[in-house]
Amino acid sequence: MSVQFKVIQRKNPQDFSAAPLHYALAVRGQKVDLDGLSALISDGSTVRQNDVYAVLIGMVNAIIHELQNGRVVQLGKLGSFAISISAEGRQSDEEVTAATIKKSRILYRPQKELQDMLKTLKFERQSSAASS
Repeated sequence: MSVQFKVIQRKNPQDFSAAPLHYALAVRGQKVDLDGLSALISDGSTVRQNDVYAVLIGMVNAIIHELQNGRVVQLGKLGSFAISISAEGRQSDEEVTAATIKKSRILYRPQKELQDMLKTLKFERQSSAASS
């Protein structure tokens, strides 16, 4: 198996007068949703697909709950999830309030096994017929 890529042309955002360069861009395949993942997991085990699906939905709900409580969610080989915030700076400690927080996001940090997978990827240029 390999990850397909296509070639795109982009201008340098730091120098619009420079000639555009060509870059490889990963082609994303079809999406796999929870139904698909639960089917894949159940095919490799003795657990029925609807039971796997129920556990996955329960895991999503538990992750949401724990993140809402400010906890880091560590999922073994999968990695960890945590909340990160962006806020406006203020002159004094007393001026920093919840109102100065402008954005929050979820940080995902993959564990070593997933990071190592990236080192073993094989890449294949997408045929010109497929990129149309």
